[in-house]
Amino acid sequence: MAAPTRTATPAGGVIALILLGGAVATAVGTIMTFAAVYQTDVLAHLRHSTAYYALQCVIVGVFTAVGLMLTRPRGPVAPIAAAIAAIVALFVGIRVGLLLYTFTHGGAPGDYVIEVLKPHFDAWDLLAPLAAGAIGGLRVLMVASSLAPRHPSGQPFGQAPGQHFGQAPGQHFGQPGVPGQPMQGQPMQPPPPYQAPPGPGFGPGPGPGQGAPPGGSQGGAPPYGGG
Repeated sequence: MAAPTRTATPAGGVIALILLGGAVATAVGTIMTFAAVYQTDVLAHLRHSTAYYALQCVIVGVFTAVGLMLTRPRGPVAPIAAAIAAIVALFVGIRVGLLLYTFTHGGAPGDYVIEVLKPHFDAWDLLAPLAAGAIGGLRVLMVASSLAPRHPSGQPFGQAPGQHFGQAPGQHFGQPGVPGQPMQGQPMQPPPPYQAPPGPGFGPGPGPGQGAPPGGSQGGAPPYGGG
């Protein structure tokens, strides 16, 4: 009987956790953007550097897809959905962070708000969907082998426990199989000793009353010459 395997998580549950992770990632992106534009001398070089923005993109992608580690997804739905949710969370988090800082520090004209809300794309933005898609794809690969059916003893199906590859059922290791005869696990029997057939002149002599051999005398001379 096959060992029971755990079922895959439905696509609805996978997408729900991705959306939840995207909401958390949006909040994280908002906080990091607010900290980047905040006017202070504390870690100013770090907050205004490209490395800080690249780190923000990676963190947003990780938070978006981290919920997939609690699921058992199958197929390409999980990594694709995670990548899309990560890029959306990054864009929304950046714009919300900029507007939040602007409105908490005296407001901003409408033209600035429109400019902030316009879509802007940078090459570093690809780190967010790449990180999320990598986590989703890794999780799919991790659960793919565990969802495959296996024998209770850990051997593949179609092979009995203790049976070697290419060995008939019930056949001992090293014992040749007999075509047309099922093996029942009997031990290997030694072959019978070889006996050569008797040659001419080496067989038993004539019995009583059978007479002498043809061409011979009553003394039983050998057929292959003699005195």
